[in-house]
Amino acid sequence: MDVKAARTAAAEGAARATGRRREPRGTAVVSAADLFEALLADTENGVMLLDPDRRIARINAAAASMLGTTVARARRATATTLLTTVVAGDDPVGEGYRRRVSETETMLVTRRGGELPVAIRTFRMGSPPWLLVTLRDLTRVRRMHEELRRNERLALLGQLATGVAHEIRNPLAGIGTSAQVLLRRFEPRDERARFVQVILDEVVRLDRIVTTLLQYSRPRSPVLQRTEVSPLVSKVIELLADNLAASGVRVETEIAARPAAVYLDPDLVTQVLLNVSLNAVQAMPRGGRLRFEVRRVRRRQPPRGPGRRATDRGTDGARAVSPWIEYLQVRVSDTGTGMPRGVLRKLFHPFFTTKPDGTGLGLAICQTIMHEHQGSIEVASREGRGTAVMLNFPREKRHGQRRESHAHPNAEHAARR
Repeated sequence: MDVKAARTAAAEGAARATGRRREPRGTAVVSAADLFEALLADTENGVMLLDPDRRIARINAAAASMLGTTVARARRATATTLLTTVVAGDDPVGEGYRRRVSETETMLVTRRGGELPVAIRTFRMGSPPWLLVTLRDLTRVRRMHEELRRNERLALLGQLATGVAHEIRNPLAGIGTSAQVLLRRFEPRDERARFVQVILDEVVRLDRIVTTLLQYSRPRSPVLQRTEVSPLVSKVIELLADNLAASGVRVETEIAARPAAVYLDPDLVTQVLLNVSLNAVQAMPRGGRLRFEVRRVRRRQPPRGPGRRATDRGTDGARAVSPWIEYLQVRVSDTGTGMPRGVLRKLFHPFFTTKPDGTGLGLAICQTIMHEHQGSIEVASREGRGTAVMLNFPREKRHGQRRESHAHPNAEHAARR
């Protein structure tokens, strides 16, 4: 008996021993292609198979939905035209073909103008290489993690900052007053006056840190009013004129034809824009491009809890609710040094900073201000390529109505939900 016949006999014997009938060759119950298609249809993650020419050979409905297209339109399309991110020069498809396995988190721009945070994993197979791409929607995960981190930070800092800041300020005021008295007693050319001046400068710096800490732990409630964002962008560019000229950074602006006005606090939003823009300029010490874009974007509707407004859709479905929310977005992007993933994860942590003279509270305060506006701040960055910061303000009017200062006092609890 030859080897092939022996293997056949052994397989038939195993089938009889286990009580299962061995199917004749070529009559498998489920083909590999059918199994593959069933897995594609069942998974919630997006899956795409790209051929060596970087065209989409297979794509499931989840991936097509994430990219804002349909399965029929996406097939045979060039993958790089669909997998575009907000970071200039970023090419996740090209990086996937260069590496056997790659993984990254980024912000995709869909065909319909939406933006979607995703985790992209790629697997290179065969020669010439094919590429398997999986997309995981991070919208809900990011929102949950962000809310959890925010609550933890506020709970800890709210207890710590208030007591410590006041305890520091009292002796700090005494040090500053005593140093000023000493400085007046010295002659202008006295060597000791220089050291007293150092004391006064450090007192001012410490007072500024304490003030920033109090601002983060007890943020001022925004006084919302109907405002156009474009003038705020122009004001920030004017305030940064000296920094831009010194760094050799050129400014570009792209304002939507008819950007909608939103309800916000102009002073607080200007503070956020100024902080984000200054960080961008500092990331380009040898020059570059600072770009401001004001546009309308759409984001997926977050899942609603048991508490609902009277205007929300009821169980009878009388009022249709779109799965997307309209936002007015201010995107501040640069072509600077970018940030590695480790820095990106800690970006909004209090006291985390990469600057030698920074307090680490600037972006944390910006995040708090955006949350007080019922909006969000998101950062996408690639080391060596640049950074894009997205400030998203909800366009729906009820956010402004329920937070206006002249609202009924009994409705204050509703404003904080």
